[in-house]
Amino acid sequence: MNSKILIIAGSDPSGGAGLQADIKTAQCHGVYSSAIISCLTAQNTQKVTSIHNPPISFLRSQLTTIFEDIKFDAIKIGMLGTRDIIEEVAHNLNKYAKNTPVILDPVIAATSGDLLLKENAIGSLKENLISNSLITTPNIDEAKILSGVEINSLADMKKAAQIIKIFGAKNVLVKGGHLSSLDGKIKSVLLDEKDDFYIITNKRIEVGSIHGTGCTLASAITCNISKGHDVLTSVRLANKFVYRGIKAGIKIGKGSLVLNLK
Repeated sequence: MNSKILIIAGSDPSGGAGLQADIKTAQCHGVYSSAIISCLTAQNTQKVTSIHNPPISFLRSQLTTIFEDIKFDAIKIGMLGTRDIIEEVAHNLNKYAKNTPVILDPVIAATSGDLLLKENAIGSLKENLISNSLITTPNIDEAKILSGVEINSLADMKKAAQIIKIFGAKNVLVKGGHLSSLDGKIKSVLLDEKDDFYIITNKRIEVGSIHGTGCTLASAITCNISKGHDVLTSVRLANKFVYRGIKAGIKIGKGSLVLNLK
């Protein structure tokens, strides 16, 4: 039987990121995905115009109903939005899925720059979800906010990863796509459970702004974990998957390109 993952994330009606990208990614990996909508967004490839958070009681109903029925091999968490949502998700994970690996994409801002997580929720994210994650996958901007480190180099990325790991994450992947480089390569830093560093490298593809890479990477890692791969292998395979999607990226609107997943 195929492995099963649960996605807890926000909806992106453009289809380039969020829940929609997560489900596409799972399908490409031959993994069954269930999905809980943590928030609704009005967005396109250019901007986010509004965010609607469902009542906590309804989020709780989604979580309890799905956990009462299905046992998952891994859980991917994306955009949550508020402290109350973070705490409700964390409570249910602790109650129903304590031993299930959690892959956390700490979504704080969209590619467009729009803030997707309220500032007063960042502490709760550290305490309730980063602390219980198998791996958390911040990009450069998110790693700056979470660690308080100004990131301008590979050494800064390593320092930020070490600080974020102190919050309790077993593994931390700081994604380097937002860092300028002189050698034409993107370098991400993985700090593993044993405190060993690995540099995940691929060629930078000059396509301008592209939408949904972070969601897709975290979902691909989740799929690989659900199949029994270790964290390093899961990250490397996911990185290659996203690279192929960027290379084949398509323009569906007036703004950022989206990944072409296959």
